[in-house]
Amino acid sequence: MKKSKRKIKRNKRIIFVISILIIIILLKIVLDNIHRDIPEETIETISYTNSKETKDKVSAIKKQSEIDSKSTDWNLILVNKENKMPDNYNCELNYIENGHRVDSRIKSSITQMLADARKEGLLPYICSSYRTHKSQITLFNRKVNQYKKLGYNQENAKLKASYWVAIPGTSEHELGLALDIVSKDFQVLDETQENTKIQKWLNEHCVEYGFILRYPKDKQDITKINYEPWHYRYVGIENAKFMKEKGFCLEEFIEYLKEYE
Repeated sequence: MKKSKRKIKRNKRIIFVISILIIIILLKIVLDNIHRDIPEETIETISYTNSKETKDKVSAIKKQSEIDSKSTDWNLILVNKENKMPDNYNCELNYIENGHRVDSRIKSSITQMLADARKEGLLPYICSSYRTHKSQITLFNRKVNQYKKLGYNQENAKLKASYWVAIPGTSEHELGLALDIVSKDFQVLDETQENTKIQKWLNEHCVEYGFILRYPKDKQDITKINYEPWHYRYVGIENAKFMKEKGFCLEEFIEYLKEYE
């Protein structure tokens, strides 16, 4: 009788152990299935939600998938009132048309853009391209003197002039990457230039050749330059398309890139 009771207790223990093992196996199967259904990147994010390093990595990966550029790329050199020309800057210049010169690396792009515009029956005309530092000084001083004749003192005349003509050493024309393009039959450099057929075409298509309208109307508080519907700057095709899509001016794009470098 005692032997029979011991046998029953032993069998119960065995059944209990087997039951526990079955429950463990079932739980593992369920968890494995859940794990498979969650994307790896989601699991990583959940596992390291509070990890700054992981958040930065995810952000960098996201950015890299959108645009693969660096703020130090030659075609993204930023010059403005806060950023002067790089020391000892130099570039190889090539002639394009009517005696105008640009950085040799953008010659084919500007040539193709102008050719395609002319195929559409338009009349693009380059009124300014690469400028020497000396030429920029002359243009700036001329603008300053215009304001002085209107009654402004030297300091205020310089400030007013700087919104139309870049201070020497901060001009994109000195980089060889910018051009002023107008309509041949209307060469007035004011806001009315935006109404010409060539400006409407360039605004729509310039990104396809790697150019942006450098000083848009709605970005004057950032660029510190008045709206110039004739000033185009080369940045590269992918960059130009991305900037147009995001509504970035060059200053904003550079800040965007620096966030992930």
